[in-house]
Amino acid sequence: MIRIRKAATSDAEAIAKVSVDSWISTYRGIVPEKILKKITYQQRTVAFKKRLDDPQHYMFVAETTDGQIVGFVNGGPERSGDYPYEGEIYSLYILDEYHHLQIGRKLVRVMTEQLLTDGYDSLLVWVLEENPAKGFYEHLGAEPVDRKYLAELEAFETALGWTAVDRLL
Repeated sequence: MIRIRKAATSDAEAIAKVSVDSWISTYRGIVPEKILKKITYQQRTVAFKKRLDDPQHYMFVAETTDGQIVGFVNGGPERSGDYPYEGEIYSLYILDEYHHLQIGRKLVRVMTEQLLTDGYDSLLVWVLEENPAKGFYEHLGAEPVDRKYLAELEAFETALGWTAVDRLL
């Protein structure tokens, strides 16, 4: 049984572990190994503590009955101002062994509910083109919005969007 709840600052270390472990398993072979070797639990813990203290960031975690955090979603207002979308999913990661259990759908749903509550009715997400999660978002009805090359990752990233997030509910 997986429970979805709002993240707390005390969850930063566990969220960082999910983030780092997911990056390594998902992006190995997609981004240069030198990038993956630079990612640390400590660096990510500091970054997530800042996000958790920022009222503009929403973060929810998926945890097992014994309290282990196995996934998270982070989002808030669309960051660039370049697109006609109000909300954005900044990151969504789930440990490999918990894939295909509907956790991603549950995390997207709770983020969508939060965004709608706060008046955001459209949503954008950026995903590396070779990331298998791209198909997950497309299956949820996201449409292509833009594409750009990320030189630091040596990979293309695609923006996918929903013009009406209430359809995700």
